[in-house]
Amino acid sequence: MYKEALVLGLYSITPVHAGSGAELSVIDLPIQRERHTGFPTIWGQSLKGVLRNAFEKEDKDKGVIYSIFGPDTERASEHAGAISVGDARILLFPVRSARGVFAYVTCPMVLERFKRDMEFAGRSDIASFNIPEVVKDGKALVHKDSILTINRNNKALVVLEDLLLTAEENDFSQIIDAIKKIVPDGVDDLGKRLVIVSNNVFSAFVKFSTEIVARIAIDQSRGTVKEGGLWYEEFLPADTLLYSIIAISEPKGGSLKDAGMVKRELQSFLDSKKYLQVGGDETVGKGFVKVKVL
Repeated sequence: MYKEALVLGLYSITPVHAGSGAELSVIDLPIQRERHTGFPTIWGQSLKGVLRNAFEKEDKDKGVIYSIFGPDTERASEHAGAISVGDARILLFPVRSARGVFAYVTCPMVLERFKRDMEFAGRSDIASFNIPEVVKDGKALVHKDSILTINRNNKALVVLEDLLLTAEENDFSQIIDAIKKIVPDGVDDLGKRLVIVSNNVFSAFVKFSTEIVARIAIDQSRGTVKEGGLWYEEFLPADTLLYSIIAISEPKGGSLKDAGMVKRELQSFLDSKKYLQVGGDETVGKGFVKVKVL
């Protein structure tokens, strides 16, 4: 039974490739996605590996690492780790905007899940916002001081990618305040860029507006592309916001004595760390996220 919980906010400052393996499709190396929604995600096991790797790189005490994550692989049967890392779920997805450069896009379904997850984590202070009613596919709900709207023939519009949406201003202060609690420091203009679209439109953006990059491998002896050395890789764009819940139980081994000690150790480490590298392509500057834990 879990005794404590932490909420981890992850804001991508570079494109992120948390891969799901090779596929026979237009995209050779797609990112991880939820099966039932198709929304991008970072699986909990991937995120737990990232956290363990970060701990080990800092030469943390082995007893602490074993308490939190469990023993090394060859001794894995001795006891389990004290944490259960949930999948990182998407909350805000950046989309190109005709005004204001880009927008943070979300939808009622994503906000409902965020609220439910915060209640599970015991963070009623975050989960106290109201969710807008179902949004029609041709509409975009924006905050009252949005920088994204265009006025044409006395009609407010928002243009996201090549999609023209009718803008409707609302006061989303409650939602913005809730999201800000998991956003790392230095991320500004959240409210001015926030757009709430229908679940259908959001689903289309996260499926078709990710970054697809062509990669090649060069045959150094010939100076040409190796046979089979061309592939297409998918990335979650920079400026994406995700979150994860880390549930903490009493440690079953190692040097930490209770769930409270595990929570303090994790929180202290992540507060000092600020940045993590997630997924592949670290050597080409990909996968860096700014983190906030609470």
